[in-house]
Amino acid sequence: MKNILYITILLLTVSCNKILDRDPEDFLSPKNYYQTDKQLQTALNGVYSTLASQSLYCNNMLARMGLETDEGFCSNETELRGVAGYNTSTVDGKVKSFYQTLYSGINRANLLLENLEITDSVEQVKRVEIRGEALFLRGYFYFMLVSNFGEVPLITQSIQSAKTSELQVEQASIQQIYESITADMEEAQRLLPDMGEVNFGGRVTKSAAWGILGRVYLHMAGEPLKDISKYEKASYWLDKVITSGLHELNDDYEQIFINYAQDIYDPKESIFEVEFWGNGASTYVIGGMVGRNNGIRMNSGGAPSIGYSPGYLHPTENFYNYFQAENPYYSNDQRRDWTIAEFYYRDNNKADTVHFLPTQIYERYCGKFRRVNELLLPKGEVRTPQNFPILRYADVLLMYAEAENRRFGPDGSDTDIIAMVNDVRRRGYGKYMNGKSSVSESIKTITVTNPGSGYTAKPNVIISGDGIRAKAEAIISGGQVQTIRILNGGIKFSSAPTITITGGGGSGATAAATLTARIDADLSADDISSTDKFHTAIMKERSRELGFELLRKSDLVRWGKFMENMDIIQAQINVAPDYANQKNAKVAYNSYSERDVRWPIPSDEMAVNPKLKQNKGW
Repeated sequence: MKNILYITILLLTVSCNKILDRDPEDFLSPKNYYQTDKQLQTALNGVYSTLASQSLYCNNMLARMGLETDEGFCSNETELRGVAGYNTSTVDGKVKSFYQTLYSGINRANLLLENLEITDSVEQVKRVEIRGEALFLRGYFYFMLVSNFGEVPLITQSIQSAKTSELQVEQASIQQIYESITADMEEAQRLLPDMGEVNFGGRVTKSAAWGILGRVYLHMAGEPLKDISKYEKASYWLDKVITSGLHELNDDYEQIFINYAQDIYDPKESIFEVEFWGNGASTYVIGGMVGRNNGIRMNSGGAPSIGYSPGYLHPTENFYNYFQAENPYYSNDQRRDWTIAEFYYRDNNKADTVHFLPTQIYERYCGKFRRVNELLLPKGEVRTPQNFPILRYADVLLMYAEAENRRFGPDGSDTDIIAMVNDVRRRGYGKYMNGKSSVSESIKTITVTNPGSGYTAKPNVIISGDGIRAKAEAIISGGQVQTIRILNGGIKFSSAPTITITGGGGSGATAAATLTARIDADLSADDISSTDKFHTAIMKERSRELGFELLRKSDLVRWGKFMENMDIIQAQINVAPDYANQKNAKVAYNSYSERDVRWPIPSDEMAVNPKLKQNKGW
């Protein structure tokens, strides 16, 4: 994207006792490298590039490591033999590269932090901001490690050699790692610029640090530490994002993800994102696989306007049913059919679409990151320019509501946390698409007011109004129109549309429509009747809002819900018909166990460092 941090690889070299007191001519030692703005920025870019690596958000984390848990599964049979199908092992290549890539990023951050002050030729303001970014990123890398492996070595100085003393480090406790993470991030937030100054989500800002600190403290409050005092800390940092005045929800849920595909920054909603650029056709790009691995299937060599995707990622029935359905055909929650595509491309090769049947849930694809929205041409078959979200404002609101509910219950907080969750839901239901202060509704009912007569075939139902996407069909019996079935309630209606019934060989049939109300999107009275019920509502809301954004597994683990929710999916999938994707889903959801809460420490790391202890069950 236009503010992408172009990556220059920083080659780390080690001094040798045979080297005299002059520096070699074929490389720069650290004391000579960190001298200019450009050199410091290049070193910082090397830290950022960790996030965009193949092992993390570029590729492996996208549908290939089982991070979706109860939301979805990978349908690729080869991937299902590894971590994506809960069949990982101590020699799993993706788990190993995840672990090693994060430590590589930590070492880059350590080296940069150690050498920031060796020159005074770079303005102090610049060095302060770089220190803040490096500290935050180091903390975030450790957060990714502790969330997935538990106890790991805590290394806060750069590795300068292959000496045993540097490589053989004992694991720190989970508590110690979290204390290091929060120390890094809390120092970082003092040094970072605010979002108003940076104005894009590809760089760490105060808002990003505050929001991720809130996420970290929620994890500390949950499993395995269960330190409930940390809910107060989570609230404190998340409140700073909310009260900064710099962030608000995008009025259109779909537009968030169109922006990621089209080189558009939305810093009010998208607070921190991994940046990608290019289609693989140029050397100076860092393209990802967002929309490729986790997109709507389109064959290689298919419609060039769509872009290739193997369509690896599919939803579970449980996730699909989290979204309230008005009937088997549609939901007024606009997030459902955007996150879980309601259609497929004909023959997986053409741009025209075919709607799935209501029963075809496991056959559907992740629709959140649609390659059709990419503007960069030609569309590469391996690389895409789509960015990936790490922290959105909706997440901040839901996390804050969760923390405050745990402290005070639904009604005890000084802030109306119920309204915060309803705000997220109203946006998801399309209530803000004409602007937050304007009416934007869907069709709620279509009632036949005169059945007419003489109909020998299904007549057409024409919906005329200022909304879009509404569809309906007539059901006839005995030559009359008996009912009108809504296939899509549409969005953006400010007043009830006119319903016209034509064709079908008959005449005289009429019908009238009513619209939903803004409060129809709100949580039910039962949802907010107790602390536990509100927490359950928030857990489901996080999935509806943030589905397929790689937060679900860590959420389930911190809630102590991993096994419980996976058991629900297993029960559902084992009674489902044996269509192709159901068979693949059964592989995944019959392979998990308690040990999958944490990944194994890679055997290569155990061999190099005998001080490491393997995780339970591995």
